[in-house]
Amino acid sequence: MTLLHALILKCLHTINGERTIYSVYHLLSGKKSSQTIQDAHLYRLSNLFKTLPGWSRQQFEQNINELSQKDLIVSLNEDSKWTVTDQGITAYTDFFKENAFPKYIHGLKYQDVSILMWKRLTLLVQAISYLSHGQNRYIPIVRDPDIRDWVKNTIIQYPNSRSNLASCLFDELYSILNSPFPENPDIVVMRLSGFQSIGMTATQIAEFLEIELSESHFRFMNAQHYMIQVLIKDHHKYNILSSLLKDIYQKVPYTKTALRTYKLLKQNLTIEEIAKLRNLKASTVEDHIIEIALNNKQFSITPYVDQESIEKISTIANSLGVRKLKPIKEKLSDISYFQIRLVLSRLGVKK
Repeated sequence: MTLLHALILKCLHTINGERTIYSVYHLLSGKKSSQTIQDAHLYRLSNLFKTLPGWSRQQFEQNINELSQKDLIVSLNEDSKWTVTDQGITAYTDFFKENAFPKYIHGLKYQDVSILMWKRLTLLVQAISYLSHGQNRYIPIVRDPDIRDWVKNTIIQYPNSRSNLASCLFDELYSILNSPFPENPDIVVMRLSGFQSIGMTATQIAEFLEIELSESHFRFMNAQHYMIQVLIKDHHKYNILSSLLKDIYQKVPYTKTALRTYKLLKQNLTIEEIAKLRNLKASTVEDHIIEIALNNKQFSITPYVDQESIEKISTIANSLGVRKLKPIKEKLSDISYFQIRLVLSRLGVKK
């Protein structure tokens, strides 16, 4: 049983055959569709969203086959729907009794931020390390021009105190990586590159720490997301490190396209007007509204669904005990799927 196996089992057990196995794949790989984002909220799995970016469908199916061969999951009589066996439930719950769950991970909130933050941090550390040794020529560990520009602009702010910048960055890193840091600090430190020193790969670190590769991946992510949470809370204490987040962290994690729609909604434009203005389908704008409603509890849904319909949908959904749209729609033929999805976004997560 690997940490990845345990997490897949947890996801499959949570959705309980109400979605296909590929809903779990889309969740873990971070597909930014309204359905995946809504599922993440409804099933209390938003913490695992995009925790495996770049993961291939083939890799996912290989893990599903491994779990099936061990009789930890079993196929239902519907296409691509599986459920976790009693043996599987015991296996993953026992795993997390013996191995700490990476509790600081929250993919929907922090994963996009952590990817950019890490690129900035690694290049900043490398650049300052070389400058501290009087060297300004090196092969950058990150080749993204936007990241390079950010690092350059950050260093320019300290034209006469490069050594002080290095010292301050060291002190901040030492402080944040000290107790109560949730993981072995080596999982972060050993990835960093500096003067004539190249950071280890994920595989090398897993071997060094004698842990399984997928566990190394999630432990590193847990460390990153913990750092982000500390920097948001104590940003005055970490002047340099908190600057990594200033222009990339948003409290409410909208996708860029949903954010554009939200700005237009604030101008009192209708769904049809926004669709025409943005050259989108009305259903796409509806998807954006669902995303906004899921992420922002202050956003009112009553312009799109009246109170009587809200009560009807809530009653049926709670009586059925499922978050599938079709069974609810069959009992409420006069109410649209969009309205049902909106109300489900406010009903709370599936228990």
